[in-house]
Amino acid sequence: MTALLPGGRFFAEGMEQRADLCYTEQRKGCVGMSDCIIRTRCGAVKGEQRDDCRVFRGIPYARAERFEYPQSVSWEGVFDATQQEIDVPQYATYNDEREREDTFYFEEFREGIEFRYEEGPLTLTVTTPAEPKGCPVLVYIHGGGHETGMVGELPYGGCTEYARRGVILISVSYRLNVFHLFRSRNYGLYDLVAALRWVHENIADFGGDPERIVMMGQSAGAMSVMDLCYSDALKGVVKGAIMMSGGGLVPAVASPATEAQSKGFWDAVLRRAGLASDEEAKTADAETLWRAWYAESRENGNFHTAQPGIDGTLIPDLPQRLMRRGAILDIPMIMGITSQDYLTVFIYEMAYGFARWSAWHNRAPVYGYLFDRTLPGEKFKAFHAADLWYMFGNMDKSWRPFEPIDYELSAQMIDYVANFVRSGDPNGDGLPVWGPVTNRHHGFRHFDGVSQRYISPVACHRKMRHTTLRDKGPM
Repeated sequence: MTALLPGGRFFAEGMEQRADLCYTEQRKGCVGMSDCIIRTRCGAVKGEQRDDCRVFRGIPYARAERFEYPQSVSWEGVFDATQQEIDVPQYATYNDEREREDTFYFEEFREGIEFRYEEGPLTLTVTTPAEPKGCPVLVYIHGGGHETGMVGELPYGGCTEYARRGVILISVSYRLNVFHLFRSRNYGLYDLVAALRWVHENIADFGGDPERIVMMGQSAGAMSVMDLCYSDALKGVVKGAIMMSGGGLVPAVASPATEAQSKGFWDAVLRRAGLASDEEAKTADAETLWRAWYAESRENGNFHTAQPGIDGTLIPDLPQRLMRRGAILDIPMIMGITSQDYLTVFIYEMAYGFARWSAWHNRAPVYGYLFDRTLPGEKFKAFHAADLWYMFGNMDKSWRPFEPIDYELSAQMIDYVANFVRSGDPNGDGLPVWGPVTNRHHGFRHFDGVSQRYISPVACHRKMRHTTLRDKGPM
């Protein structure tokens, strides 16, 4: 296993000393009724054996010093993966989210849950079928504007629906906010590369198929998936991508910034923190640094300073130039939006534009969807991230009075995704046909719980304009 460093260099991750553990000792199965021990190249891991699945929480896939690239980890003994995951520092680390004015997503996705935060360890959670063997793998990257987000949020935390369908689900923690974006050096994206390579190297020990790994992200997670498609760092590692509200053809106005272009912003962050240099920032108090970044981003930040940048290696150039050169992973994709999405027309045009571009250039298929179900119990309808409840099936964790139609729609959407992870095609027995966007077929699959149809670009635009002018979601 290797990880990419700036300048195109690779570093060996020191797994040799663990090879004897992985390959010369017999793999152990379940111990007792609740414990299950798996041996990996990094070390042994203890998880929970349940009737319908196995769960391994908070496994370290790397460790990263502040403003340094991720390094491999290994351990002696057995790592206890039955404890709560550790998340990275963010808004909720230093503030009570209930005191914010925009508490909608806290109340929707996080209220009532306690989280742990720590700078340094980077972890992932693995959920497998009860008796996994050669299972396809879905790696989920949470959203949160590159600023916030946890592995165990209500819509997807503890999801077992994919395990029931024979798919291994992995949720990844990665650096956020100032710790991710500093100087446009993309530390969080490098974390994700390290995580996906860790999965590729170790997932066979969990009963997974390393040749069938699909990455999936929502919002900023979808943008991260798109960014990773611009790099060769994951070539041969991932075989498909799913992007919910954030993937597609990025317009020039929203292109990532270079380090030089973002220099003024980051210099101002250091001044606010009372720091004279980047070196001082590496050892400064984490809360002081975060608060300086947060204040500066709210007062003087812009879209370019709130997203990964062009670092010359992982994102080597402007996305538009990379696409013109065809320098993007040619893998099957699913791209979706919601009808009350954030910047609805913008998000739709990104997804639809990319799907059309892929069809025109005879690339791997792109399947599009519009999620358009009015969720029960709230004035908002298909708001940004509403489809998470349906894509992971954790509806019993929500306060909303979901109806039978919601559970049916969720089961259908999960079946589509599970099929896609298996084969690169969402279609399967008992499901309405979902065709990709082609030069003749332009429609997106319409997930509203009622129809089994496609929605045309004209109808999508009409709905997006209505949302923008009269029916905005919570963002």
